[in-house]
Amino acid sequence: MKRKIYGICLIIILLLSATLSSFGLEIPGYEGGIKNEMKYIEVVFITGEPIVLEGTIDIRVTERNNSATERYIYRLENIEKNAKLTRTVSLTKNLALKSTQRVDSHSITSYKETLEVNGVKYETTEKNVQWSKSDIYQIKPAVTYLAGNLDARKTYTINKTAGRVFVETKGSTVGYDQYWGTTETQVLEHYIQYETYGENPVKWQATAKVEAVHNRRLDYSYEANAPTQISFRGGYLLLEQQENVLKYSYDLPRLDADGSVRSQRNIGTQSFSLDTNPINQRLEIPSIRDISGHWAEKEIMFLASLGAVYPDSTYYGPSLPMSRGDFARAVATVMGLVPEDTPPTRQRSVTITEEPRLFTDVSNQDPNLKYIKVMNEKGIMKGAEEGRFYPSNALTKAEAVAIMVRLLGFENMAPIQQYSTGFRDDSSIPAWAKDYVYVAKELGLVKGTADNYFQPSKSMTKAEAATMMTNLINYLQKELRYDYREAILNY
Repeated sequence: MKRKIYGICLIIILLLSATLSSFGLEIPGYEGGIKNEMKYIEVVFITGEPIVLEGTIDIRVTERNNSATERYIYRLENIEKNAKLTRTVSLTKNLALKSTQRVDSHSITSYKETLEVNGVKYETTEKNVQWSKSDIYQIKPAVTYLAGNLDARKTYTINKTAGRVFVETKGSTVGYDQYWGTTETQVLEHYIQYETYGENPVKWQATAKVEAVHNRRLDYSYEANAPTQISFRGGYLLLEQQENVLKYSYDLPRLDADGSVRSQRNIGTQSFSLDTNPINQRLEIPSIRDISGHWAEKEIMFLASLGAVYPDSTYYGPSLPMSRGDFARAVATVMGLVPEDTPPTRQRSVTITEEPRLFTDVSNQDPNLKYIKVMNEKGIMKGAEEGRFYPSNALTKAEAVAIMVRLLGFENMAPIQQYSTGFRDDSSIPAWAKDYVYVAKELGLVKGTADNYFQPSKSMTKAEAATMMTNLINYLQKELRYDYREAILNY
């Protein structure tokens, strides 16, 4: 009972510690713009033509308890169009936690915007802005998923009293955050009504759609050394970079020089991107020597370079069974789940008390203890009866697949009704593992033998485990991003 209470408290603490952290990216406000280290870009449509503005954005976030204040200051221009924009926005964000979910509710506290184009000023303040945004985060063991909605109405004056522009915006956001990448896609649909006053009033309506994608990717590659007289042939490189894409489409009026409306429409689609400068990190050179020419040599060397398997050992044994303890180490390391060790603080007197064992068969000196601990805390790998983990037992294929699916949080994606996994030995798959196997096959994470057998009780070799882990990394880097970016943008 005490262990169960401890686990629940620990989950709550982990959630609270992550509540106000960023979503792996610094999103530049909610106006549909993108940025890199040098500049910010967005598109405005209220003048009757798409004007691309670029400049700077200053972002300040203050966090306190379960709330935050956000302040965005924009200074943008388009010299060719003789356009300048200044905008200052202050938001309040309140957070509500429930189990492994978090709901953020945003509201406007102040808003001031001025757009000047060829001497014509379009202005609005918080008195003429209604704005509401709410996001929900579902926190899974290795991935956090996001979905959100936005509704806004803004009324701009034209040269104070010459007219007005009314803009209604509906928005949606989807995204995810995990060690190998983060993607957030924001879609805004604008409905614009423009009118001027006086003897010859001008009226028109328009629509515009803005899709802004903010993406962080972590890639790896093998870098071979050109010299032959060098102590190592090459090594792996991690490269982290942000790719930001802005796509916009519009159905606007065609205007004459005097502002009168033509019968034809101005319809089009444009896109551009802003990338950040890549960050390079070379990985250590493993000492493993018994995998040269092996079919899984690249996968094993990559995991060893990450520290997911023992990089200082010269012997790996690719055909040997992968143990549960070593697999816990590999998964926790590959997914970035293990917190960095903190140096001990100095104390005048030290009382050494040994921590109670998490599992009766895992000693406090076990080299895989911290990995087993974090995998258990996150519900990815669980112990068995009588408080045992069986760290030295061989890992079965069914166990490995269950761990992969729990990492992603996809265990509920299997059909509720009766179904088949499609493998010839479907009836041999344990009931507890069937949902996991079905989902893993649908995602392309596992395949059967040449005869389409899954072999759920077969021990997984170290080489097979390394291949499964690199397949998971590739899925997180590519397939998951495609679903949240390319599939939405048709990019």
